[in-house]
Amino acid sequence: MADKVGITVDARKTVKATGGSDPRILASNTSIFRDDRLRANSSGNAQIRLIDGTKIVVGPNADVKIDDFVITGQTVSKLTVSATRGAFRFISGRSKSSAYSIRTPNGTIGVRGTAFDVTITPQGTNVALLRGAINACDRSGRCQLVRNRCDYVLIGRRGVKKDRLNSDSLRNRSKSLFPLLVNESNLNRQFRQRGSGCTVKNARLAPDRVPEQQPRNIFRALFSPRQPTENPNSPESNSPGSNSPEPSNSVSSSPEPAAQSGSAPASAGVPNNPGNSNAVGNAGERFSGGSRGNSANAPGQSSDSPGRSGGTPGENRQARNQAERRNN
Repeated sequence: MADKVGITVDARKTVKATGGSDPRILASNTSIFRDDRLRANSSGNAQIRLIDGTKIVVGPNADVKIDDFVITGQTVSKLTVSATRGAFRFISGRSKSSAYSIRTPNGTIGVRGTAFDVTITPQGTNVALLRGAINACDRSGRCQLVRNRCDYVLIGRRGVKKDRLNSDSLRNRSKSLFPLLVNESNLNRQFRQRGSGCTVKNARLAPDRVPEQQPRNIFRALFSPRQPTENPNSPESNSPGSNSPEPSNSVSSSPEPAAQSGSAPASAGVPNNPGNSNAVGNAGERFSGGSRGNSANAPGQSSDSPGRSGGTPGENRQARNQAERRNN
């Protein structure tokens, strides 16, 4: 009788074992021996754990044989799995990577601490990498190192071809090509690899749009009072040097009549009025009294010069009052 190399953790539908021991149908806790040949029907599924922790899932239509199995304590120095058809999953255990080898009709797969699915079809050996890295070689010795999760490799008559499982050319076909990858609901937790996301199409971003200019402070823009819009026809919007007509308080060709008693003050209706009864204008404008510059009654202004007086507000009025008292 051959040496015992592992045990069946779970088995569903029909998977038969022959060669290493008496022919039998696998069920939970069925022993696996060296030289066992495991064959599954179209719905078969057997989950096997070997002595060194290596895990093998025998999937639909698979034909897998454990050729070489050399035990060294709790590890193996050599483990060769040969497959001729169907789908299976291989998850390496705690032995050295150099101890593992997978043989197919189209070539070999070198294992580097990894997990991958294999499906053998008439076109060749299809491999989906789920973790780690593999070295895929055809029968002529041409090899490709595969090291990215969700990478795909086909070992066929024309050599080794790499692709991605979610590429446009492979995405729809990979769902039917790797039955263990698409649906892991029938697998025990320790045999799952969450590989279903490998067949999902990557999100493609729309072309960039020109960003709309937004205020830096959204709160201030929403709750601060709006600034009044300028009226191009208002006097305040006319700036010096512009082609707009001058405001109504522009320079007059004749002196303005003096204000009469009982009538409105001379400053009424005059723009730029600070709110008192004295009109204040721009430099160079003519006011009652014939002087240019600011109003004679404006605080801090001299009545006989167009510029500012050197005194303080109220000095000129006080001097006139003193002169009148002396004359009287």
